[in-house]
Amino acid sequence: MQDKKVSYRIFLTAFGMLALAVGILFKLTKIQWTEGEYYRNLAEENTIKSFEVPANQGNIYSSDGSLLAISIPSYTIRFDAIASKDEDFKEFLKPLSDSLSVMFGKPSSFYRNELTKARANRNRYFLIARNLNYTNYMKVKGFPLFNLGAYKGGMITEQKTVRQ
Repeated sequence: MQDKKVSYRIFLTAFGMLALAVGILFKLTKIQWTEGEYYRNLAEENTIKSFEVPANQGNIYSSDGSLLAISIPSYTIRFDAIASKDEDFKEFLKPLSDSLSVMFGKPSSFYRNELTKARANRNRYFLIARNLNYTNYMKVKGFPLFNLGAYKGGMITEQKTVRQ
């Protein structure tokens, strides 16, 4: 009687392990053949892309110690018109337009219209200014809406090094 109970338990355990193995094999086959294309495309989209970052060049001095060439950062400022919330955009549109007008010499209404148009067209890369030096870049970075940062204010900065 005792041996019969043990053999039933062994049989039941073996059957459970076999069912588990068949279930795992079934799921692996389903993933490989049925859902395989979806997961391959997902892996391609989420693969980390590598790119080359150019090194900053140092200053070049002559033999007497005078400066011959220097690397200066140059900034391009763009605006992601849909990054900011509607209430932030409406609140800071006029002060931002006024600040840009004072900085770059175009009328405030020009900037207000262009920024509103960029928001209506869902422009994520609207050009504000090119070839700014570091001092002017820091001023623009402190403007209303831009001072909220890239994710809340929508300011996109591209830096390149210019050799002079």
